[in-house]
Amino acid sequence: MLARIKAGVLILLTLLLSGCGFQLRGGERLPPELQTLVLAGDDKTQFYRLVSARLIRAGVRLVEADGNTPVLTISELGQNNVTASVDTHADTLEYATRFATRFTLDIPEQPRQVFNVAFNRSFLDKSNLALASSREQEQLRQDMEEEAAAQIIRQLSRLSY
Repeated sequence: MLARIKAGVLILLTLLLSGCGFQLRGGERLPPELQTLVLAGDDKTQFYRLVSARLIRAGVRLVEADGNTPVLTISELGQNNVTASVDTHADTLEYATRFATRFTLDIPEQPRQVFNVAFNRSFLDKSNLALASSREQEQLRQDMEEEAAAQIIRQLSRLSY
């Protein structure tokens, strides 16, 4: 009897979540018009490779430019550090970092669409632990590249034609 109640509650919860439009992240499907794309950008960067892998995971077929296929052009991920807090000796304690990139979507016979991705993060400056600080900054950059790639896919999945 208890197993039937648990099963009933689980089915009811599943129906409620699917009925309200809830979707797990990472399962984005792009519109049919974007199932075949040309990806343009600096193909030697980690960011380009992340975006490419996410597109393929979303079911997109990446092809060479032929003039009739939509072109997704991604710019390099930019980073800007600003001092967020200082100590009594005017040494920087914390930085606020802004990550930003721009990508464009060119679909034949439609106007170019330009999208911006930007977000802020902060990190502590451990000047007495220079190696740890540089590793933290590198890890932060890797995390932000992954987040920016995920945001690009999410924005593309929301497009409709």
